[in-house]
Amino acid sequence: MKYTKLFSFITKAGFAIVLILSQLPTTLYAQNFDSLYSVLRAHPGKDTTRVNALWKLAQSYENKSTDSMIRIANEGLAISKDINYEKGEALCNQSIGLAYLHLSEYDKSLEHYKISQALFEKEDNKRKLINIYLSMGDVFIGQSKQAEAIEYYNKGIKLCNELKNNVGSGFALISIGGIYHDIGDYTEAINDYLKALTAFEKDNYTPGLSMTYGNIASLYAMKKDFKKAIDYIHKSEGVDPSRNSKEQNLLNISNAGDVYKLAEDYALSLSYYRKGLLIADSTGDDIWKNQFDANIADVYLGMKQYDSALQMYTKVLKLTEKIPDPLVILDACNGIGNILTERHQTNEGIKYFLRSLDVAQKNHMKQAISETARYLEESYEQVDDDKNALKYNKLYLEYRDSVYNDKSTVEIQQMQFDYELGKKETQIALLNKDKAIERSSLEKQKVIVWALLTGLGLLAIISILLYRNIRNEKRSKDEIVKQKEEILLQSARLEDLNKFKDKTFSVLSHDLRGPVTAITAAMALLDDKVISPEEFTSLTPDINKQLGTLNLLLDNLLNWAKSYMQGTIAANPERTNLNKLVDMNIYLAKDAADKKNIAIENKLPSEAFAYYDPAQLDIVIRNLLSNSIKFTNTNGTISISAIAENGRMLLSIADNGVGMSPEQLNKLFTLSVDNNTYGTGGERGTGLGLLLCYEFIIANKGQISVTSEPGKGSTFTLSLPAGQ
Repeated sequence: MKYTKLFSFITKAGFAIVLILSQLPTTLYAQNFDSLYSVLRAHPGKDTTRVNALWKLAQSYENKSTDSMIRIANEGLAISKDINYEKGEALCNQSIGLAYLHLSEYDKSLEHYKISQALFEKEDNKRKLINIYLSMGDVFIGQSKQAEAIEYYNKGIKLCNELKNNVGSGFALISIGGIYHDIGDYTEAINDYLKALTAFEKDNYTPGLSMTYGNIASLYAMKKDFKKAIDYIHKSEGVDPSRNSKEQNLLNISNAGDVYKLAEDYALSLSYYRKGLLIADSTGDDIWKNQFDANIADVYLGMKQYDSALQMYTKVLKLTEKIPDPLVILDACNGIGNILTERHQTNEGIKYFLRSLDVAQKNHMKQAISETARYLEESYEQVDDDKNALKYNKLYLEYRDSVYNDKSTVEIQQMQFDYELGKKETQIALLNKDKAIERSSLEKQKVIVWALLTGLGLLAIISILLYRNIRNEKRSKDEIVKQKEEILLQSARLEDLNKFKDKTFSVLSHDLRGPVTAITAAMALLDDKVISPEEFTSLTPDINKQLGTLNLLLDNLLNWAKSYMQGTIAANPERTNLNKLVDMNIYLAKDAADKKNIAIENKLPSEAFAYYDPAQLDIVIRNLLSNSIKFTNTNGTISISAIAENGRMLLSIADNGVGMSPEQLNKLFTLSVDNNTYGTGGERGTGLGLLLCYEFIIANKGQISVTSEPGKGSTFTLSLPAGQ
């Protein structure tokens, strides 16, 4: 669909990254299991050492077994309460809250985080509170409580700024930007994304920069500014993926797929989504798998592969019963609704649109409300329910104007400018600082420098003179070599043109003489009154035949000469309908075919496309069709067909005429004075037309082949690039 997915992965795994990047001593969490169990065996009683070991052991199970994490942390919590160890109670509640957040049990998670929050606030442990605030923001996201989530992310940002934790601040800003992104407040979203970029740049934290670039790319794609969107995707992909976590890489892949989907580059979009699906599937991550399945369904819908799209949407919607995700539900319901209305099951489609609208309104998603209202308006118009159509038209207009107006576009551009300007000012300040240090150093070394300058100056002058001399000599040699190459090229071209001239005059002298002599002789007989006008009329068919031969010869000769004189045959290929081009040439050849009662059959499908220069291929088809008519007996048949094969379009012109011997086949596509043949009606051919056909087909990256047997006919087959 057109509205964005949850580009921030905060709903399911952001908390893990925030914990890591908020500078907790996470190396302790990965302590050797054996050493932790050794500590526990050494401290069987209830003391703080056992509590700390249990907490660290619980943390080490975070990505292995949430059940074990909860069980071990609860044991530590029970001991902490018994011995009144508030720090242990806070740490264990935090671990339990994190485990329930992994399980999407948000109410239980929030309960434990609130206890941990109160204890850390009492202790004034700001470093720990950063993690609590950001994780609670994640919980509220899961509960679709955006306002509360933003409140806690801002609390975390405030502490991050105090402790100069730029990376933690950057992730919190990405989370806030993701919320505004999803509800359609793009101005605020870009503002937070740019702030996140600034935070990550302070520590040169490239994984965070990569994620933020991807989020900004998705926003520009929503704005249909695909050039900027793809530029930001390239920036995101410029970061080494090995430095990212699995979640970061999945987010970047999802963003790239979304950008190309909105740009309607479905093949590239599908490749990204399938790559993400493989990663999610390999790690058993059902939430990401469901999101990528929904994305793939969107692509199938865009490609109008409705059966595949419907199957995927149904699968996705079923999984949301276990893993509720409002954006995925919205996507699937609108997708199914669109497919049903496309299939004229409009009333069933309306049910899905209404469900989608309910989810969008509950989550305050302006873009989704606007889009779904538009679908409902169009659906009710189809079933002639004007009252409801008007109702949802008003809702659509109300939210449409608030989603992405000109003012917000200007504001975003200004934010982007301010961000770039601030970045440049920082760079200038650093540069000035470096220059000041450099000046100070230069002052100290001034005496030594002046002592060396004289010697260096003389050396420099000598070096410059030597360099100039060598350079001028090299330039002279290069110029001479260049002139010699130009002379050789001109000589070769002149020699080639001279051969072409000889060959052309040979054809003209040999092949024009016959038709012109015959016509001249006939006219002389008439002028000398050797024959009467009535007798001259009986010679008209022969004269017309000679004129037709002469006309075709001149036409081919001029086309070939024109292309040859240009040096190379330039082709301007474009996607064109073969059927229409063949029909036009059959129409032009109809008179010649009718004279011999030859039937021409066009067996091409109506949607047969190839990628070629239509003017050049028109000449090729005309020549081949003319040859088939020329060498086909009266009452014969010519068949023209085409098939697509391995990305090529194979166009065949087959006749049941006189055919050719192997010797004749060997002389095709050459120009020679002894390459003359006569058609079944006495028509004369020189082979020039076939040579022209060959050169035009090669210029269009195609191939031409011939199969023939004397007495059974010939088949000319053109292999051309299929229409793109």
